Amino acid sequence: MQFKSTGYCNIPLKELRKILSLESLYSNAADLKRRVIDAACTEINEKSPYTVKYELIKKGNKFHSLELKFKKKNAEKEQLRCPDTIDMFEEQKNNFLKLSDAQVDSFGNQLSELSELSYLAREGESYKDLALRLKTMLRDPDQQPQLLPYLKKLGFKP
Repeated sequence: MQFKSTGYCNIPLKELRKILSLESLYSNAADLKRRVIDAACTEINEKSPYTVKYELIKKGNKFHSLELKFKKKNAEKEQLRCPDTIDMFEEQKNNFLKLSDAQVDSFGNQLSELSELSYLAREGESYKDLALRLKTMLRDPDQQPQLLPYLKKLGFKP
């Protein structure tokens, strides 16, 4: 938008009539206001992300210019989401595999001995301690997806 940084725009009425090709129409400022300015502001307020207010500025006895003041509307309305849109958090929840306690026990122990997961081990941590942490990771929906490729490597079939 052109005057976004200032938040207002001042247009002389003669120039406005010229821009809108209304030089011969609406010579009375009240008619211009009612039929053109009010209608435009109402439509902008309804259909755009901006709120517009205006003021007719007088110079002497006549209206000289139109001052438009606008600001961005608050985004309080809940935006409807397209059902086809992929939500990365929703996808993670859907990829969560419910493993039995026996599976968690078995795969937790096997994962702790994989060299590819050695970066998860803390300094001086035993295989048993790493296996316990991996078992809790397998039960956590947020951490489980990072272990899925290794589960498949060990022969797990979802």
